[in-house]
Amino acid sequence: MDRSQSDSTEAVIKQFPNTTYLVEGGEVRSAGNLILTDRRLLFLKQVNLSQKQVQEIQELVKESTTGKIIQYSLKLHKKNFQLPLSSIVSAKMGLLSIIPLRPCLRVQYLSASKKIRILTFVFTLPLLKRLMLSEFPTLSWMQTIRKAIKAERKKGTPGH
Repeated sequence: MDRSQSDSTEAVIKQFPNTTYLVEGGEVRSAGNLILTDRRLLFLKQVNLSQKQVQEIQELVKESTTGKIIQYSLKLHKKNFQLPLSSIVSAKMGLLSIIPLRPCLRVQYLSASKKIRILTFVFTLPLLKRLMLSEFPTLSWMQTIRKAIKAERKKGTPGH
């Protein structure tokens, strides 16, 4: 998973405002925030920020580009990661469990060693939205990632 990407023209396409869970081997491994930009997919683990870090982020938000803010955020936890869109093979919906019904997002990507790996994410929703079935984050994320991958491939410029 690439950790060295930065671009001043980077734009956030989608982020999940509630908690996203990274699942490995059928178990939740960490909670965080899933962010999709026009260059990469990122997972930022939830962390307790120090007062100094809060001030640094506030300054970055005022003065820096999205790419620099993301790079700073990636460094806040050693298990934060990013995937360039060019390494993502597919984004599909899966089921973590049938009872209770727990849909998940499965992202297949090509690792540095050229092996296909899978990341699984589960989104939390407020109870009312779950009961009313008014929001389907897994489906919308799958579609948005696919669109972003297609747009990235259309550009076809080396180095992105």
